[in-house]
Amino acid sequence: MKKIGWLLAGMLVLISLAACGGESDEASGSDVVELTVWNDWTEDRPENTVYKDMIKKFNEENEGIEVKVESIPHDQYETKLRTQAAGQQLPDMFRVWPGTRIAPLVEGNALLSLNEIVDEWEGKIPEGILKDYAIDGEHYAIPANISETSLIFYHKDALAEAGFDTFPATYEELKSLIEKLKEQNVTPIALGNKAIWPLQSVYISTIADRYTGSDFLEKALNGEASFTDERFVKALSVIEELSKMDAFNGDMNTIDEAQSRSEFVSGNTAMHFAGSWAIGPILDSVENPDAIGVAPFPSFEGGNGDPAKIAGVAGGGIALNSDLSGEKKEAAFKFLKYFYSDEMFQKLVKANIIVPADVEMDDSIPQVFQEANSFAQGGLAPVYDATLTPELTDIINNGLQSITLGEKTPEELAEEMEKETE
Repeated sequence: MKKIGWLLAGMLVLISLAACGGESDEASGSDVVELTVWNDWTEDRPENTVYKDMIKKFNEENEGIEVKVESIPHDQYETKLRTQAAGQQLPDMFRVWPGTRIAPLVEGNALLSLNEIVDEWEGKIPEGILKDYAIDGEHYAIPANISETSLIFYHKDALAEAGFDTFPATYEELKSLIEKLKEQNVTPIALGNKAIWPLQSVYISTIADRYTGSDFLEKALNGEASFTDERFVKALSVIEELSKMDAFNGDMNTIDEAQSRSEFVSGNTAMHFAGSWAIGPILDSVENPDAIGVAPFPSFEGGNGDPAKIAGVAGGGIALNSDLSGEKKEAAFKFLKYFYSDEMFQKLVKANIIVPADVEMDDSIPQVFQEANSFAQGGLAPVYDATLTPELTDIINNGLQSITLGEKTPEELAEEMEKETE
């Protein structure tokens, strides 16, 4: 009897503890709205640090809301996102990419529209950039950063010696500069196309947009336009013409992009065409950052595109689960307004990250970075390899390299791309 008595007493204690625990969880749940955000911020990168710091600061300043960060390695992230979306098990918030990569989530009704709060960024972020995360008029995320793919870096003294105080505004002027540099035995442009993507991503993304306009690529992919369009062929012909002019270093197809950047930094070439990823390495490597200039691609005569645009991709967007409602939805909206604020854009700028907002910058920010950041305000042209199918990307990458070797004409490459889309 004594043993049974101890067992009953133990059970009463466990029941009591369980009851107390339940009361505690309930109380906690009623006081704090918890939101989980999935992301791929596992690498030790400046922008990832800024994002995590902003969330930490938000939690400190908002006692009634707690945003929990769950970071997943990049190479696993999108697969997990798609799998969880298919099973309707997405978290409250999650990092997404724009354009065709966000479309399946929208089609699956997995995302909550942000149209209720998108006015928060009116006048702060150009509509042309905001719409990168919009489909059929509904906004699903706000961009935090921009990866520009088509910047032209140049040595100011080399251009001055060639008679150019400012960077050429037109393609004809650029060709004149190239000829002047060659007369002085200066290699005009450092190119490292061993990996075969630079001529496509850095060059053609913007050159083709100058000729065709930004709606051409989508139309060509859905059959409303053709890659054999005369304007697209003219864009490909620019690579052929520059190659025949010996505008590039002779070993352009055997060195990589980083090696070509080193050739530019060392002063062996006057120019280097690259993306915003090159700003930090170039400024860190040259003795005098003020001697380096940066320019957008020039305009091309007869082009239909907007010369103010630069090829680039908006990133850093966080989407909301379409199931959010009530206080969770309001808490998530409050978080997004806090996260995509001038404070975060300022922190990203100080980390040499191009941002979609036109933020004020003091003298501590290098002039090259300030000018590169301003180019984004003209709007973004689509980056080819971020839009094309993998098969078409392979075709244009290999085809452009073949053009530099004289093994293929622009017309043949255009026909090959069109055939792939049929």
